[in-house]
Amino acid sequence: MSNSPSTDYETYKQVMDELMRPIAADGLDDDTLKRLYESKLVYLENLREKCFWEINTDTGAHFTSNDHELILSAISQTRRQLTEVIRLTIVHNLSRCKVS
Repeated sequence: MSNSPSTDYETYKQVMDELMRPIAADGLDDDTLKRLYESKLVYLENLREKCFWEINTDTGAHFTSNDHELILSAISQTRRQLTEVIRLTIVHNLSRCKVS
């Protein structure tokens, strides 16, 4: 993340509620939904690194250990949601394949 620490933190504070929620799948195909979850995981991992770095350095960090815990929880939930999307995609694809 190349933004200033305060900009990163302000952005995080604006979207932190959304980080915990599943992605709305209305009108999305399975592949697009999977890619969105993968992108969300990349964002969360970058945010986790930024948060961890700020907590463990003397830079006047904005992030707190509570933020770090929330980010870790969001990563865990997003991984479960991605796993479920993949599972449902496999089930859906297998149901379309009929064995003759």
